[in-house]
Amino acid sequence: MLRLRPLALTGIALLSLSLLAACAPTRQSRGPVQTSGFLRDYSILEPGKDDQAKLRYVDPHAQFANYQAVIVDSVTLWSGPELQKLKPDVKQGLVDHAYKALVDSLSKSFRITTVPGHDTLRVRAAITEATGSAVLPDVVSTVIPQVRLLGTIVGLAADSAVTVGEASGEIEVTDSLTDQVLAAGVDRRVGQRSVRGVFSKWDDVDEAWNVWAEMLRARLVEAGAGHQPVKK
Repeated sequence: MLRLRPLALTGIALLSLSLLAACAPTRQSRGPVQTSGFLRDYSILEPGKDDQAKLRYVDPHAQFANYQAVIVDSVTLWSGPELQKLKPDVKQGLVDHAYKALVDSLSKSFRITTVPGHDTLRVRAAITEATGSAVLPDVVSTVIPQVRLLGTIVGLAADSAVTVGEASGEIEVTDSLTDQVLAAGVDRRVGQRSVRGVFSKWDDVDEAWNVWAEMLRARLVEAGAGHQPVKK
């Protein structure tokens, strides 16, 4: 029987990972989401459906078609016990990525500005919890089916195995002049041991914010805000 050396096994494992690149890196949590106190009013939130945030609010009377620009406030960290353990450079990296994700996504449909106006929304966002993935176990559990199954069973009660990262976030959208809350959401996402979370401990957290940023843009555009496509 042909025996492969450890280096050969590693090469096969890494090659196998390339086949997983198309997998969705994160998914929404199955369990309940915890609120942090970042939003001003949680009583207005309702459970989301399908691909919506776990808890959400949209002002039914808001005239979203009036808004063409958006101010994106600096993303903040908010009270999560795991967040308190992180080093300052890690915290800064997480908020920087979340802010960039919001700006990059919203700029596809809105003018990004720093000046309040009648046609301008303001977006506030907070990372309320973040747990990094264990990089090496992430590789093993992705490539070896038996380990993947074991990791899923062990982590099922907590909604994620110990090998994956997770993130909780809250976002609020207001009128930039009146400060009236027009939309808000609370959500939690966990990693799926895809190739995206293998080489960076915080990739699952970053990917969660990529998803939330695009969800926010899509929902605002669906409501009539932003630059509408020109009909040919």
